[in-house]
Amino acid sequence: MASTYSDRLKLELMETGANAATWGTNTNNNLDVLDAFSAGYLAKSVAGSSNITLTTANADPAAESSNKVIELTGALTGNIVVFVPAVESEYVFFNNTSGTQTLTIAATGHTANGIAITQGAYSHIYCEGSNNFKIYNAVDKLGTTAFKGAATFDAGGTVTAGQDLVAGSGNITLRSNGQVQATVFTGSGAGLTGVDPFPSGTKMVFYQASAPTGWTQDTAAALSDAAFRVTTGSGAGTGGADTFQTTFASSRTLNTGAIAVTGTIAGSTGAHTLSTPEIPPHTHPIPGVAPAPPQTRSTNGQQQSQTNATNQTGGTGGGGSHSHTLSATFSQGATADTALTMPGMNIKYANVIVAAKD
Repeated sequence: MASTYSDRLKLELMETGANAATWGTNTNNNLDVLDAFSAGYLAKSVAGSSNITLTTANADPAAESSNKVIELTGALTGNIVVFVPAVESEYVFFNNTSGTQTLTIAATGHTANGIAITQGAYSHIYCEGSNNFKIYNAVDKLGTTAFKGAATFDAGGTVTAGQDLVAGSGNITLRSNGQVQATVFTGSGAGLTGVDPFPSGTKMVFYQASAPTGWTQDTAAALSDAAFRVTTGSGAGTGGADTFQTTFASSRTLNTGAIAVTGTIAGSTGAHTLSTPEIPPHTHPIPGVAPAPPQTRSTNGQQQSQTNATNQTGGTGGGGSHSHTLSATFSQGATADTALTMPGMNIKYANVIVAAKD
């Protein structure tokens, strides 16, 4: 009778009484298959944008899918899927491709249950048959996994937890020569040691009553009651003398407009000699001459009295107007419109800078 082959490793299952004289050769071939599945290495180019199916064959140690470690190389120009046999098995894939495209490992005939592996990282892939040959990545993407005791992960590449990693008791230790990545970290971190995202000496601004755990408040006098200012030069410098609270403790008003000023005017009029037209009309008596007695004369049968003022000079003066000059000095100097300015202020400040994480 003819030999049959195992479902997973494709080992030759020799029928009793068959393979006479070749039994030893066939057995050695089976051992080569086992050797490949346990420690074999394959470098496979997957360059381009076409899907790739790893070859498989019965009792063939040279089949691509018979290798334990498979390095995928080449420049990707499109998203591709690399198919492995749809049987229970495990592999270590090294995604050594270039390009920004996605490389997915899936069981043949079950593309929807494949999983993308991280470029530049080693991924421990397990294919199981209870759920349409779903692919699990035991290194890059850990499913929700519970451990009753302590657990240790050793990874030379990137360790990414896609879901939850839970320890029922003991500790979970991650030892990685590459990166440990997680989208979200939940917990206070109070029990963590050796994990510090900020180098010692880093200074930040906190809006709380006291420094958080692991930080020490800077109580330098130059920082007390000081305002922060943004600078495009070197940060951390301080300066100024006037404290912030004292300077702005009360409002300061800037006034502009007319200002009323009172004072005393002192001065005198200028000298002026009156001319004849400016003198009021008047006469002057003639000394020693008595006025003549009045004379009566009859005109048309009526008597009229006439007084002779022969003791007065003739009238003079015109009664015209005149003016006087006045010069004065003002004892208070001022402008009609004066602007009041704020007093000079030398506010205390502490320099801060705006920086972006690389």
